[in-house]
Amino acid sequence: MKLFGVFRDVALVLLGGSLAGQAFAAGCSISSSGLAFGLYQPFTFAGKRTSVDNVSDAVVSLACTGISGAGSYTIALGPSIAGNSIYPRYLANSNGGTPMVFNIYRDPGYSVIWGDGVTGDLLSGSIPAGDSFRQHTVYGRAPAGQSALKAGSFHGILNITVTYSP
Repeated sequence: MKLFGVFRDVALVLLGGSLAGQAFAAGCSISSSGLAFGLYQPFTFAGKRTSVDNVSDAVVSLACTGISGAGSYTIALGPSIAGNSIYPRYLANSNGGTPMVFNIYRDPGYSVIWGDGVTGDLLSGSIPAGDSFRQHTVYGRAPAGQSALKAGSFHGILNITVTYSP
């Protein structure tokens, strides 16, 4: 038996955003490997298919060169464009219809949402003087059982904002 249009293809891109602080503008860049949730099964068919959470992880990298003095940084993640929300976040369907619920977490137990500091927590760390490279692993999850979704490709772009404090 072939199930047609049941799976949903899901991808998310995390983009480097604005950099705040004089030292950052001169010598730091941020990037992400992005999340790919793969094919999503929205329905459970007894004995055939089961809807489960789709999960993925990504690495957020901060590279700094020529920093004159040590300091700390925070990395915020903004709301999703579809739904303009952090809790929950949504991925838009290329075919229209109901967006897919998902979120990004700081921990592999999916309990601490990565957000903007008002809704959800920030990533943070320290930067020494000179050159440095920092990485944070983040964890994405699209919960099971989203049966109202139309077949299609789900996507989203989120902005990352870095703030430096010397």
